Amino acid sequence: MAHDRFLEMAALRSVDLLDRADAEEFERHIREGCEACQAELTSLREAAGAIGLAAAAHDPPPHIRERLFERIRHGPQVWKSWDASVVRELHVVRAGEGDWQTVKDGVYAKQLYVDVEHDRVTMLVRMDPGASYVPHRHAAPEQCLVLEGDIREGDDVFRAGDFQCVAPGSTHGAQTTESGCLLLIVSSLHDELIGH
Repeated sequence: MAHDRFLEMAALRSVDLLDRADAEEFERHIREGCEACQAELTSLREAAGAIGLAAAAHDPPPHIRERLFERIRHGPQVWKSWDASVVRELHVVRAGEGDWQTVKDGVYAKQLYVDVEHDRVTMLVRMDPGASYVPHRHAAPEQCLVLEGDIREGDDVFRAGDFQCVAPGSTHGAQTTESGCLLLIVSSLHDELIGH
């Protein structure tokens, strides 16, 4: 029965799902010369590696490809690739409309309005608990109203209802949130990331 246990462990080891203690025990068993378990591990690793090749290759739709290239060009500043909003007598974005785009892990942005002529973007930013955003330099005034939760930069903590406006040329260090937050931000399309 002990050998059957090692054969079962080989399946988990082939895809790196053994916990550390079991992985060490299994590797010790292999080093002691069990050819059957070594052959099983080799066979399962080859099979796991071939799974990704089993699906037929497909080119992504052109709009997905372009979004990826825009993301690469602009990094986490997804708003730099947003289309300018159509100017109408009344511009409305309903609560359920628009897409949340991933800025980075735990940080998401939703386009409300883009005014290229005046170098202005209005957006909602949502951050998961514990998330952070990178330091950046402002090309124009940035206005931020905390709608929910908290946002911290250094010793300053802003909570729901707090508003801040920073001057052009100023910088924000890394910003973090403890409980998560929802922010309304009006900013420049030309802010620069620092140390990205």
